[in-house]
Amino acid sequence: MNVFSVALQAMTMTSQFSAIPSQDTLLTAHTEAADLLESAGTSFALPEEEYRRIANQLSKLPGFVPITEKPKQLTQTALFGFNLSYGGFNRSWIIDGDEKAGYLLYADLNANGNLLDDSSLKFELHQGKYSLLLRTTATERIDGKEQGYPVEMKLEITHSIPPGKIEPMLALNVYSTTRRKGVIQVGEKTIHFALTGSQGIYNSKYHRVYFDLNDDGELSSSESYAVWEKYINIGNRTYEFEVDRYGRTLRLGPLPQHVPGRAILQVGTQAPEFTFSDINRKPHRLSDFVGKVVLLDFWGTWCGPCVAEAPKLAATYHQLHEKGFEIIGIHLGEDTAAVRKFTSENKMSWTHAIEGENGAIHRLYRIEGWPTYFLIGKNGNILSNSLRPGDSLTKEIQKQFQEK
Repeated sequence: MNVFSVALQAMTMTSQFSAIPSQDTLLTAHTEAADLLESAGTSFALPEEEYRRIANQLSKLPGFVPITEKPKQLTQTALFGFNLSYGGFNRSWIIDGDEKAGYLLYADLNANGNLLDDSSLKFELHQGKYSLLLRTTATERIDGKEQGYPVEMKLEITHSIPPGKIEPMLALNVYSTTRRKGVIQVGEKTIHFALTGSQGIYNSKYHRVYFDLNDDGELSSSESYAVWEKYINIGNRTYEFEVDRYGRTLRLGPLPQHVPGRAILQVGTQAPEFTFSDINRKPHRLSDFVGKVVLLDFWGTWCGPCVAEAPKLAATYHQLHEKGFEIIGIHLGEDTAAVRKFTSENKMSWTHAIEGENGAIHRLYRIEGWPTYFLIGKNGNILSNSLRPGDSLTKEIQKQFQEK
């Protein structure tokens, strides 16, 4: 296993910060009712035969419930899908109808595989789009007790082009990200905040808390914290925050000692320093690469978009390397043999590091999705923190080497 160390002390908390302080020191704020955000996941509608083939593979996964009984009155246009997920179950569904007559949804809301005991739901046409609002209650068992909590989703008919295809297909957009706002009093400071969650849950590691710390009336991404980050500085105090699982409350517990703030990742700021050993056990520091344009590539061999981007990155690297372009690949997953094989086959001859799920560099750069890229200039400042795979990534890299 490779050994990593990060120059930012704040990323390693000592044991005295491991728990929320006692109840009488906690600050607690309640939230308003949830509202849906315009952030959707897309599930494609498939012919029954294709659905059955994929469902047979997915049935090995915990929580996936395939359709065992379907409605008798389905027409020949009926299409099947899955990924209607909440309450620990991945539910399947059927859409029947067309643009002219409208659409019906048969969804396995009780997660038993039998659509004969679920009522059909009718999509309504609003501003040229068919959609419906789904409000239900999910249950889970925590500490031996059954807990019920509300789930709200918007389902919308769309047509989209799936990966590897050229023709659009009917699909279901599922809007399940919700936000609950609130206000918390910290000393003399009144702070507006918001919790974001999905499928009725708000305390998973990548769910977020937004604090309006600069009191500008905005809850921006730069003021947001993933649940796993745990700590926030307000004034000269450090607090550990705790999000209620169902988003009903936010709690802040003051710590006895101030903790340095997290790294700044904004464009124009110095990229946070880190040290690491590559897959050949050679030690490096990010600052060793000052004077070159550097792409930090957080990726994985298990990540479809990462794999698809690899040949393009390799072509760009070999085109610009002699001009001062470097890549540091930071792989999530500790299978060194697989990384060696993949990088060799795809001519990815740049520096590679490997980290586990809670790796220090991933935490320092607050990585929540793969691939994620940070482009760093010759002076060590961040040039871009929001690049996505595709032509825009290549163009942004090439732009740094154009004569000005």
